[in-house]
Amino acid sequence: MKDILIVGFGLAGLAVAHHAEELGLRFNILNDNAQRSSRVAGGLLNPIAIKRMKPVWNLEEFLPYAKSYYNQLQDKFSAEIFEDKIIKAFIHNTYSENNWHQALDKVRMKAHISKSVYANHDASINTKRFGEVFAAQINLSQLFTAAEKYYDERQSYIKEKCIHDEIMVSDSSVSYHNCSYRHVIFCEGYGIINNPYFNNLGIYGNKGDYLVIKSSELNSLEILKSKYFLIPLGNNLYKFGATYQRQPLNHEPSSDARDEMVEALKKMISVPFEVVDQVCGIRPTTKDRKPILGTHHDYKVLHILNGFGSRGVITSPLLGRQLVDHVFKSKELSKEISINRVYAQL
Repeated sequence: MKDILIVGFGLAGLAVAHHAEELGLRFNILNDNAQRSSRVAGGLLNPIAIKRMKPVWNLEEFLPYAKSYYNQLQDKFSAEIFEDKIIKAFIHNTYSENNWHQALDKVRMKAHISKSVYANHDASINTKRFGEVFAAQINLSQLFTAAEKYYDERQSYIKEKCIHDEIMVSDSSVSYHNCSYRHVIFCEGYGIINNPYFNNLGIYGNKGDYLVIKSSELNSLEILKSKYFLIPLGNNLYKFGATYQRQPLNHEPSSDARDEMVEALKKMISVPFEVVDQVCGIRPTTKDRKPILGTHHDYKVLHILNGFGSRGVITSPLLGRQLVDHVFKSKELSKEISINRVYAQL
């Protein structure tokens, strides 16, 4: 009997696997790559909600833990996935500049942004001023390629769809396809809506499209942020986005989103560009914008880690550890992330 069956292998599943391995637990990962939001995301470890000029939720806990975690994964998988980055935020007017200076007066903000805004001298970029946000970028494509290879070599990675009806649950264990486990942890992202054990938690989808563009005349090495992020990929390629759409919730790139982003990019830069690709994913989101962690109210061997929204890169490392500690060390989860807050309203 193994300790865990991890269903899903995006940011949540990876965090569970890493922390389970740290505890010496034995597990299998079941994944069919049906949910792609973790893999197509921009990978930004961004401490600031730039539009509102506010720190992200629980910044002081999540950011240092996430930096340490990704550096550990970089060594563990022998993959270059972590890089400190500057986000150059467009300062369009006096109002935006005043907001920046007001943010500098806040203790939680001033370590993460530049002490002043400065003039833009690059004619290819359509803004008069920038402010800098001190961030990092995770190469998610390389991360998941390396992680899948690592766990596959250890015979822990099973590439197939989870058939929920074939999960046999008892009071103390779970059986699935001739294997037994002490626990199942569902890390299915938006796919949770098809899970009969956890499809009543109010988790809904928010679709995000990215464009990949090519421009030989745009030579920015930093990440740019106006309405959307423009992220350098190398070789004159950039990722641009992402949108937020409630409908339609499918895995087909949206022509409306493409048109919207093309127009936004034309306002952001003044040089020619070519759209070479478009990718999309569906973010799992909750009504109160807080993740959902914890144990099923009836089946104590079934657990969930979900609802990261657009903040999975920064929040999943610590939340993955907290869920593993909850399941295997009986550590209590805080009320704002616990599944019990949702069950109390059902």
